[in-house]
Amino acid sequence: MNTSISKYFLAIKINAFEQFLQTSPIVRIHHKHYHNELCSAYSFTERKTGQRHQYLSTSQKGRQLELLYGHRELIKSKLAHYRTLWNSNFVQPCPELNLEKIKKSRFSFIAKEMFDNLIPNSNPRPIERPNPYNGTIFRSKSEREIAELLDEIGIDYKYEPLMRFNDIDMYPDFVCYIPEIGVGFIIEHFGMIDNVNYIETSIRKFRTYTSLGLIPGIDILFTYEKNNAPPTAAYFRNSINCILDNICAP
Repeated sequence: MNTSISKYFLAIKINAFEQFLQTSPIVRIHHKHYHNELCSAYSFTERKTGQRHQYLSTSQKGRQLELLYGHRELIKSKLAHYRTLWNSNFVQPCPELNLEKIKKSRFSFIAKEMFDNLIPNSNPRPIERPNPYNGTIFRSKSEREIAELLDEIGIDYKYEPLMRFNDIDMYPDFVCYIPEIGVGFIIEHFGMIDNVNYIETSIRKFRTYTSLGLIPGIDILFTYEKNNAPPTAAYFRNSINCILDNICAP
């Protein structure tokens, strides 16, 4: 399986995960007998004072620590995966980044609050050729492949949410967001560019996005295919990596 990934996006992910693990409390799980029953407990040590706290998983603080413990373990797993990708693709060590500085230097038309409030699967148009994946029904095999690739890379996205631009309702195929630097972008896939009626609709959609100030290759990625020439996974991967390079490069 091709595991190529944008160098700059990869560096941002690695730095963000490392910083989270360095700054969040280290939580440990314990198994102990309480009232003659085997129970789980979670403990953490305050970084400043060195004071240790321990709570049963049945308590409110214990449940909070259980969630944090699970989240830390997930981040450790993702960090190990991204480090492996880095080591297999690049010779030099991953650079240390100032993520706050990068975030302040970026402007994105998609803010975190906007992304969080978007409701996926809002397009009322019927889906004629359903392609299910991970609980979502996609309109085409290509859109499903894009979703699979976004999940593989580790990009948050919402499929066909309603977005209003200057009283214009749009349903982008994918609205993506990179929380580590607070930047979002859109992916629009044009699936039948050899169809005259479809290409006219695609041109109108392209003009609408660009007239709103969205810059192709930075704010929005357009991908294309013909009926008799379906795009390859490498085409989608290279296209997504290209926009990630443009967005994430220091």
